Amino acid sequence: MNPAALPAALACLLLACLACADARAAEAALQLEIDSRQRDLWLVDGARRKPLKLSRITDVDGTLERRALLADSGPGEPRYLLIEVDIASRADRTQGRCGAGTETDLVWLALDAALQVRKHDAYRIASCLQSIEPGERVAAADGSLRVSLLRPGRDGEPDREVTVRYDAADPGQGLQVHDRLR
Repeated sequence: MNPAALPAALACLLLACLACADARAAEAALQLEIDSRQRDLWLVDGARRKPLKLSRITDVDGTLERRALLADSGPGEPRYLLIEVDIASRADRTQGRCGAGTETDLVWLALDAALQVRKHDAYRIASCLQSIEPGERVAAADGSLRVSLLRPGRDGEPDREVTVRYDAADPGQGLQVHDRLR
């Protein structure tokens, strides 16, 4: 629709409504910030800031290097998030095996209206310390995600093919992990 083709008052009203809708969408967007120590995340929802405390709810513990909010079901209760975090493999980034390595985890959260974590799950999808070979990664526009990986067997054990899925159409299911022998 071309606002210039409308009467001035109607065009002004339409543009004001669109601006209001954009402002509400911006307010509804949750942000993730890495804390100043690079050990945890802050959930930022408008003027509210809530520490996440990842190390208390998952095995994610170390220096955070990157975070990405992959899916957010939006305001409401519960509110579901899918987050991807990169953590330093070793505290001393310059020493030994994987000194400059990274561990990558998918983290699923169910939050209440006060942004308190009510349910959670995490799965490591890439690692320098563990034997994980990356496979296909398919991300959909709605936030759904499928990650395939291979966990090579050791000492005569068979390899394992793993698929981790998140369905944004049914976010309450959390992370669905399918593990099968190769």
